[in-house]
Amino acid sequence: MKLSLRTRLLGAVVAAVVLIFLCSLIAARTVLTHDLYDLARTEVTSEASAFSGYVASRKEQVELLVAQEAASGPLRASLARRDKAALENELSASANNASLSFLTVVDGSGKVVARAHTTTGGTLASDALVQSALSGEALGTVWHVSPQFLSSEGLSLQVGGQGGGLAIAAATPISDAQGRTIGALYGGVLLNHAYDLVDEATRAIGGAAALLQGDAIVSSSIDRPDGTRFVDAQVPAADDVLRTGRTFVGSDTEGGTDYYASITPITDVQGRAIGAAWYGLPLSQITSIIGHTTQALVLWLVLAVIVVLALAIPFVQGLSNTLARNSTRIRETAKELGIVIVGSEVSGDQVAAAKSAVQRSGELLAKAAAGDAVSERIGELQKLNHELESDVIVVETLTHEMSARMDDAVKRVAELNEVAAGLNELVTGESA
Repeated sequence: MKLSLRTRLLGAVVAAVVLIFLCSLIAARTVLTHDLYDLARTEVTSEASAFSGYVASRKEQVELLVAQEAASGPLRASLARRDKAALENELSASANNASLSFLTVVDGSGKVVARAHTTTGGTLASDALVQSALSGEALGTVWHVSPQFLSSEGLSLQVGGQGGGLAIAAATPISDAQGRTIGALYGGVLLNHAYDLVDEATRAIGGAAALLQGDAIVSSSIDRPDGTRFVDAQVPAADDVLRTGRTFVGSDTEGGTDYYASITPITDVQGRAIGAAWYGLPLSQITSIIGHTTQALVLWLVLAVIVVLALAIPFVQGLSNTLARNSTRIRETAKELGIVIVGSEVSGDQVAAAKSAVQRSGELLAKAAAGDAVSERIGELQKLNHELESDVIVVETLTHEMSARMDDAVKRVAELNEVAAGLNELVTGESA
C-alpha cells in the first residue's frame, strides 16, 4: 500500500520544518559555543591577572613587613650585641604577628644568628636574596627555597617531601647607627600546603586558583569529587609554560573537574620560571548554558511542528478532498463518454442496415422497370431510390469518419480512466 497524498504532504511539511530547525539548532549551537569560549577566554585571562595581582600584593606585603622589622631599633641593637636569645624572642613575636613562615637574621658574612621558630644555626651566604641584602639592596620575590633551609626552619613536614619549597620571600639589609650593613633579615611565607592566598583570591574573584612549584600543584582551592583539597598533583599543561615562558589558556582537567584555565609562569628575581599561577573557571558553567539553550531550541522545534501540523492538516485535507472529488468526476465523465461511444457504434450498424435495404429496393425496382407494364410512377420511384442510395452512401462515408473519431475517443476515454485511477491512487494511496 502506497502512502496517500495527505500523508506525503504532511510528511514533507514536517520534514522541512525539522530540517530547518536542525540546521538552525546546529548553527546556533556552534555560534553560541564559539562566543561563550571567547567570553570564557576573556574572563579567565582577566581573572588570572587578578590572581597574579594577589600574589604580587602578598609579595609586596612580605617585603614591607621584613623591611619594617629590619628597621626596628631593638632588632638592630640585639644584632649589634649578638644577643641570640633577644633576637629569637623578637623574631618569633614578629613572625607570629605577621603570619610569616620564617624570619631569620644573618650577620654580615651570611651566618645565621637567630631564627624565629628554631634554634638551628647554619649559613645563608649562598642565597641570592641574602647576598643582595648584604650588598645593601632589599629584594622580594617568589622564591625556591632549598630542602636544607626548610629543614633548618622546621618546615619540612609542611612541604611533604617536595624537592625544596615555593615561598614568597624578602631580604632586607640591617644597618647600625652609622649606616653600615651589619647583617640582613630574611623572611617569607611558605606556599606549600598554605591556602590563605588561593582561598582569598577564590572568594574575591570566583573560580578556582592554584600555585605550582614547577609543574606540581602545591596550593589550591580546587576540590576533588570527595570534597578534599586537590594538591600534590602534576599539571601536564604547565610543562610548556615553564619551558617557553608563555601563558597557557585553554581546557584543563584538575581534580576530576573540567576547567577553562590560564596558567601563567612565575619567575624569580633571576628570571627563572620556578612555578606557575593557575586559575580556572569550571567548564560546566559554559556547557550548562549551551545545554539549556539547546533544550530551549528543541522545545521550540516541537512547538513549531505542532503549530505547522495544526495549520497544515486542514489545508492538506481540503486539497485531498478536492482532488478526490475531481477524480470521481473524471471517472464519471469517462463512463458517460463510453456509453455515448457504444450508442454511436449502434447507430453506425443501423446506417449499414439501411444502406443494404436501399440497395435491395433498387434491385427490385430495376427488375420491375424491365417489365412491359412499368408505369411512370415506378420510374420516378426508381429515380428517388437512386437519390436515396446516394444519400446513404454519403451517410456511410460520414459514419466511417465518425467511427474513426470514436476510436480516437475510446483511446481518450481510456487515458481519462488511467488519469482518474492515478489521481485516486495519489490521493488515497490505494489502487483502483
